[in-house]
Amino acid sequence: MQKNNMKRLFVLLFLVSYAFAGKGSIYSRYGIGDINPFLSGKNVGMGNTGVAMFGETHISLLNPASSANITTTILSASYQYSNFNSQDASGSSIFGTGNISSFALAFPVYAPKKIVVTLGILPFSSVGYEQSFSDTTRSGNKFVQSFDGRGGVSSGQISASYSVDPDFIVGLTAHYLFGSIYRDQSITFLTGTYFGGSFNQTYSLSGVALTLGGIYSGVDKALGLSDTKQLNIGATLFSGSSLNYHVQTLRNFPINQDTVSPADKSMDLPFGFSYGLAYLKNRTVYAADVHFQNWDNFKVGGVHPAEIQNSIRYSGGVEFLPSSDFVSDDLMKRLSYRFGGYYRVTNLNMKGQSINEMFVSAGISLPMSIETRLHLGLEYGIRGTTSSALIKDSMLRFTLSVSASEMMFIQPPIE
Repeated sequence: MQKNNMKRLFVLLFLVSYAFAGKGSIYSRYGIGDINPFLSGKNVGMGNTGVAMFGETHISLLNPASSANITTTILSASYQYSNFNSQDASGSSIFGTGNISSFALAFPVYAPKKIVVTLGILPFSSVGYEQSFSDTTRSGNKFVQSFDGRGGVSSGQISASYSVDPDFIVGLTAHYLFGSIYRDQSITFLTGTYFGGSFNQTYSLSGVALTLGGIYSGVDKALGLSDTKQLNIGATLFSGSSLNYHVQTLRNFPINQDTVSPADKSMDLPFGFSYGLAYLKNRTVYAADVHFQNWDNFKVGGVHPAEIQNSIRYSGGVEFLPSSDFVSDDLMKRLSYRFGGYYRVTNLNMKGQSINEMFVSAGISLPMSIETRLHLGLEYGIRGTTSSALIKDSMLRFTLSVSASEMMFIQPPIE
């Protein structure tokens, strides 16, 4: 009965979690927006690492092989709040936004081969920006031009893990990528006899992709470097996708309004790969990842945008668990602590300058019970620069994730 309740709950969450994006950085105006890593509050605290780490009490979406050690049905939900301070040579602006960032459900199917199926929905990219500026025409008429964008691409996905042997786990994720991006432009004349107008464009996108992943545990023991299994290596490969997209343009003028719908086109998302290490010793986990995506092959209608470049991210983190006693009366022994950071060369190059970002992070996990855990992650970072008339973003992000096993949904016996 409790499993049916969890499945109904997941379906409901799936239906209401359609990639709503709040306001964000002006850099999300390009390509398909800010690319989001597949993460949870636990991964966030470690600098978004986790390619070579297994999840036992939480769902990690970085690697489809990570769920192999899950032995009970787990439901996970995450929320993220972001605060942006954007600066250019003339001034700065501050704004914040919060969104449900992911839902996932994992359940074991066949324990001897560690077959665990995971269903999830999470943002693949997000668009959220506002920009306006005023100027004067040659004839002396003042005007204001505004740009606004919102939306993004979501990934509805299903994953499965499989134990090739006790030390080698593989996994596969099938993604259904879908969503809408809205881009609006308007011009308003403040003086003179000119009339303003607006363009409202809606990009509807859909496509499929695959991610193949694997984790090999105990590399140090296999090489004769240790008597115990302490070192894991992991890797993933994202296939890329050819997205179908349809653009509809609504043109608004004072004297008329019309809609233009060109023929459907394709958008080529490039392949990417990642690899990572995880080392466990004395209840401390050290992890490091590298993520690369070949955005040089990104094309919209067969054309590669000049501002899009290859991206690469280097991340590292550490997790410390003071005790394995999750029901201890000492709260400090039940907490796990995390620290990390990453440096990323993003997929944007503006005016000949690469838009890069650097983040530091920290996090904690609190077992609310044996079945339920609360993961908190805090990140601070900077992106871009104010040189060359560009924009620098200072970002503070807070992520909250809750993981609950099926035991939570079982009613206690009535005496």
